[in-house]
Amino acid sequence: MIRSLFSTCLLLGVIGSSCCGADLPAFTDPDEAGTDFQIQGEYVGKVGGELSIGIQVIALGNYEFEGVLNVGGLPSAGWDESTVYHLKGKTADSRTSFHGVHGERLKFLNANFSGSVEDGVFSGEAQMFQNHLDDVTFRLDKVLRKSPTLGSRPPFDSGAIILFDGTNVDEWQKGRLVEDRLLDVGTTSKRDFGSVRIHMEFCCPFMPTARGMQRGNSGIYVKHEWEVQIVDSFGWHDENRKFERLSKFGRCGGIHEMIGPRINMSYPPLSWQTYDIEFTSAKFDAANKRVAPAMMTVRHNGVVIHDKYVLPPVPPGRDASQSKEGQRGPIFLQDHGNPVRFRNIWVIQQDADRP
Repeated sequence: MIRSLFSTCLLLGVIGSSCCGADLPAFTDPDEAGTDFQIQGEYVGKVGGELSIGIQVIALGNYEFEGVLNVGGLPSAGWDESTVYHLKGKTADSRTSFHGVHGERLKFLNANFSGSVEDGVFSGEAQMFQNHLDDVTFRLDKVLRKSPTLGSRPPFDSGAIILFDGTNVDEWQKGRLVEDRLLDVGTTSKRDFGSVRIHMEFCCPFMPTARGMQRGNSGIYVKHEWEVQIVDSFGWHDENRKFERLSKFGRCGGIHEMIGPRINMSYPPLSWQTYDIEFTSAKFDAANKRVAPAMMTVRHNGVVIHDKYVLPPVPPGRDASQSKEGQRGPIFLQDHGNPVRFRNIWVIQQDADRP
């Protein structure tokens, strides 16, 4: 679902103010995040009134930006999952202007693109489309996308366990309520689970001067073992993050150190996002021989980014003798030093694995 930015007026359920020190400030309140926060985000519209495009604008701090132009629309909303163009921008004299970039480390000017952002509208010319359009001017409106599973409740009579609804932290070890009835990082569920379906909602802070894995980092560990990465990887692409550590496996939705998401479904920072995870435990016969591996399906903001991914006996870096695949385990929400927040967490245990 796409909503106009100004019709929703930052209806994101955002939180707090800022932390993490002056060098890498982490803003949790859009009113205190500065003008860069108002420019960053997602824009959609058409070139020449015909060709749909979507642009993701990433704030880098100090009035500087980068952008990714997706032909067809935004990820999972029209983009052909192939064609992109890269942009750089800067605010000067109250005007935020962008130009195209390409080549090694995206350091060369691509004069085929020029544009600017003003009052939530991104407009300009995209001359790279002159091969099939006469009119290459564009006008894009800023939008806020909402996950289709945001606010989901468990099905009736599903035997679901509500792990967090904002009223208390009774289901969590070292759980801590913060701000507006949200769950802080660095907590472990008191219950252990085998095969399980998990719904959770999370919000990454706005950290424009942070880079890579320092940018809104946390993670959900299924069975305190398999991490599905949480990080502000909004706008990350194979090209614009080619030389950054863990830029593929470590982006939001990656299964840590093993595989990146099929598509980068990260929304802009301070957006509430969703994970819907289905974990199936490994199966063993009477002789304790494994007859089926553990598997995991992950939906990020409603889109399948891993479909029954087959997990090895142990996570990367562990000896096979340390395998816990025949055991149950808790859910862990990692503290990586950034103020990531959680809400609306519930699970459904699969019948065969209910205690």
